[in-house]
Amino acid sequence: MRLQLRHLLAADLALCPPLHAQVPADTLSRRHLASGISIALPASWEPLSDSLQALIDRTRDTVFEHSPDSLIQRSLKRGRVITLLHERAPGVLDPSASFNVAPSPGTTPSTFNSLTAAQVATGLAFLCGSMRDGLGRMGARVVSCDPAVIDHAAGRTVAITRFVRSGAAGLVSAWLVQFPDNDVIYTLTLSAPQAAESRYEPLFRRIWRSVAIPGP
Repeated sequence: MRLQLRHLLAADLALCPPLHAQVPADTLSRRHLASGISIALPASWEPLSDSLQALIDRTRDTVFEHSPDSLIQRSLKRGRVITLLHERAPGVLDPSASFNVAPSPGTTPSTFNSLTAAQVATGLAFLCGSMRDGLGRMGARVVSCDPAVIDHAAGRTVAITRFVRSGAAGLVSAWLVQFPDNDVIYTLTLSAPQAAESRYEPLFRRIWRSVAIPGP
């Protein structure tokens, strides 16, 4: 698992009826991504501008390219992390959601199914250190990082790593949700101001459980 997942820092179905969001007073509406994937997000959220998304992509790629981690370098030879979606609440950086895909040879939709919660936490423990290094290269810092936990979404067992990082307007709480699939990992990152974490966490749980990934 370590070999398959270490590089993940960095990443159409029929319309469903709107879901009622808990925070803010909004509804969730379904976005349709490549390869038939979909996710429900607050209706008022909007995509990042092309210029801001390009800046984020360049920064992320630069961090990966200069990483001393041999496993990250090995994964880059198999393909880039691709951003399928990046949206945020109007006029603010957070709350936000990004959905990326990265190559992960040997991974299947059932990768986490046979593992206990303790095994997943142990196998993904390296993520906290990797995020500290990666965000540090971008001038940010990780304040705290929790052990990974498991949940069920998109017809599979997923792994969630919660961490708190510095942000332009204060501390930000983020949830890194990893969806294993055939030879790739989809990563959903949900972020909100830490001061509002208790209000956003139930909404974010509904969002990651709304992800739909077609079977083979």
